[in-house]
Amino acid sequence: MSAALEFLYRVLGLLALALAIRVVVDVWLEIPYSILLILVGVGISIHPIEIGLRLSHDVIMSLVLPLILFNGAIELNRRLLHDNIVVPLVLVVVGIPLAVALLGAATAAVFGLPVLIALLLAGIVVPTDPIAVLSLFEEIDAPERLSVIIDSESLFNDGVAVVIVNVLLVLIAERPTLTGSSEIATTVVLDLFVVGVGGFLIGAVLGYTATQFMRRVPERMAILLSTVLVAYGSYVLATSVVGVSGILATVGAGLFVETTPSEGIKIDPDILEFVRDTWEGGAFLLSTLVYVLIGAQVPIDSLVRRLEYILVAAVLVLLVRAVVVYSLVGIMNVIATPKTPPSYQHMLVWGGLHTVVPIALALGLPAGLPRRDFIQAVVFGVAVTGALVQGLLMPTVLRVTGIRERASRVGTLDRTE
Repeated sequence: MSAALEFLYRVLGLLALALAIRVVVDVWLEIPYSILLILVGVGISIHPIEIGLRLSHDVIMSLVLPLILFNGAIELNRRLLHDNIVVPLVLVVVGIPLAVALLGAATAAVFGLPVLIALLLAGIVVPTDPIAVLSLFEEIDAPERLSVIIDSESLFNDGVAVVIVNVLLVLIAERPTLTGSSEIATTVVLDLFVVGVGGFLIGAVLGYTATQFMRRVPERMAILLSTVLVAYGSYVLATSVVGVSGILATVGAGLFVETTPSEGIKIDPDILEFVRDTWEGGAFLLSTLVYVLIGAQVPIDSLVRRLEYILVAAVLVLLVRAVVVYSLVGIMNVIATPKTPPSYQHMLVWGGLHTVVPIALALGLPAGLPRRDFIQAVVFGVAVTGALVQGLLMPTVLRVTGIRERASRVGTLDRTE
């Protein structure tokens, strides 16, 4: 069998497995589809079963994330995002650095890690993945405002966390001893602003330019190709040419390329729907494979040896997430409107799983990095623990918070909370 046929054979096998899981979820189980995929992958890792496919840092960052993030950006309700932008922005701009500082301090104290290594671990593990909770939101027709807040926060925090991690890796390589917390904080903030904002602006310009082009070429395949070029082109231009955040460039491109029918967009609505459906299908297929492979690559032996550390780390991650969300959103409820109700805050905390981006960052750590194996084990462990505990209990949390019942009563957009 040729290498190409063997690769196709393995991919088809994983997709067949995913199809069976999808049917089981839809018919019998009330478990997020992506969570069950990870757990099945973990089962493959335990046996172990050789599936012949593996994820790498470059594959996730350069191939997977641009597709998933661009699709997430074009699916956002722009009006709702505009009306509720304060919450996700504060949770990203203030919340991510605060979470890294708090979790870094906690892991340095509990695990005895050097400060920079502890901050690096925190920076890797804090990005959230909303896919599991959003899939349940779609099934129960949950308030779209809550979905927009969770989804937009995730889109932005991935890019911000990647910038922080890259800055910390440079500091560790160039300054193995801590020269001053203020110096480190200044370096991180400056790089975060230049690299993060620069990447977003590049994507925004390319997205706006693509929209102007799409208005003049009203042919659906040409428009679809334009969106593919702007999604991946913004990532490549920002990362390889300019040296800024490719992830935030892709998010910016997705937010500024127009794929939703409106009065100012003179493009056939059917064409725009075709483009959105194509992106949604591609993101679904790719994320399906990724979640199985994440589970299949879990280093079981390493996790078992460090189980106590992993459980403590998982608790610390959840506690820090709770402190950041409740404190920042509480402050915003005092000084800004609309208010974010407690049920939404609970879902922001519980729905913050840490899977795709943290694992990609952990896989990309340089070979000579101190405590590299420990960091990778903790990151994989937190991902699996979150899938087992937070993911499996997600339906229960939706019921306890009243979101499921409220959605079933209203069935429409909740604009009052």
